[in-house]
Amino acid sequence: MIAQTDPEPGSRTHALLSELYGLAKGRVEEKFNAHLITAWDPFVPDPATDRTVSLADLARQLDRPVAVTGPLVRHVWHCAVRAAPDDPRLTDVQWAGIAVDIVGTAGIAPSGDDQACRWIALRHAADHIHIVATLTRQDGRKPNLRGNWFAMRAACCRAETRYGLRRTTPPSTGDVRPH
Repeated sequence: MIAQTDPEPGSRTHALLSELYGLAKGRVEEKFNAHLITAWDPFVPDPATDRTVSLADLARQLDRPVAVTGPLVRHVWHCAVRAAPDDPRLTDVQWAGIAVDIVGTAGIAPSGDDQACRWIALRHAADHIHIVATLTRQDGRKPNLRGNWFAMRAACCRAETRYGLRRTTPPSTGDVRPH
């Protein structure tokens, strides 16, 4: 299992959600039943299933803590989490657990922190999910993302063990210096 974040945070929450839900203008791409599988709040409505809420509404909910503290610039964190094509197919509940582990260990939403960043995880394909978070905690502070690649790698290794997925190299197993 691989977790890969965008090289730099983005600035357009609504545009990213539109692309992930398969609604971006100018793109015709088949998305497999795009839907929310989990979020910072268990009562966040899914625009794919709840016609009373739009993607713009969801983007505004995600952006709310950021909008209070300053301009909406480079505040959107995006992480794609992929299983190998030949891995067993995971359920939404299993993917949701993986997402919670990744945002927790990455510093986006540590377990038990009710002031953490707002985030969602959505699925539009059998073998991967996308996690979208805004990089301002609900108390207005910035999250500590230092070293989150290693933490996310460890979360992926835990998921591989838990669900019998193809094993990838654990973090920090290579040479420290090239020969």
